[in-house]
Amino acid sequence: MQILDWITCRRVERKESASFLCLILLYMFTHAVALAEQPGVQAASTPFESSALGTPAHDITMAGTVQEVITTRTPGAPIGIQLVVEGTQGAFTASLGSTLSDQVRQALSAGAPVQVSGVMETTNGKSYLLARKLTIAGNQVIIRNEHGFLVHSQQRSRASVNNSALSRGAK
Repeated sequence: MQILDWITCRRVERKESASFLCLILLYMFTHAVALAEQPGVQAASTPFESSALGTPAHDITMAGTVQEVITTRTPGAPIGIQLVVEGTQGAFTASLGSTLSDQVRQALSAGAPVQVSGVMETTNGKSYLLARKLTIAGNQVIIRNEHGFLVHSQQRSRASVNNSALSRGAK
């Protein structure tokens, strides 16, 4: 079998290399198939891999009082602001993401009453409420859209303008 040598731009005989490459590829393919067929063997899931994030019908709503606002990065935790809240169902940690406006960040303080809607996920043995909506001081803030993606503050303002225009038209 002749293979193009990219360094010298000519064809050379490389029977051993081609055979070895084929054997390696065959081994990798058969090993992957054998693992997939074994019962009880599951692929490792990625942190915060959630099919429920894209479906608001699975959201839960929890209310309480802010105990702590965590803004520093914690290894193993979702990126962004973490809100430790004490509610009637006990304490929970809400992950608010990293796209909150400065106005919302300033409103988040210990003792503030909040209501958080989203999906509960567990990673590294700790449960987080991945927030879709946050209500603070009577204002509702959309954090994730209906597909589970973080909404940036510019998109929030456009959405609120569109919603207010729709509600005026409905009256």
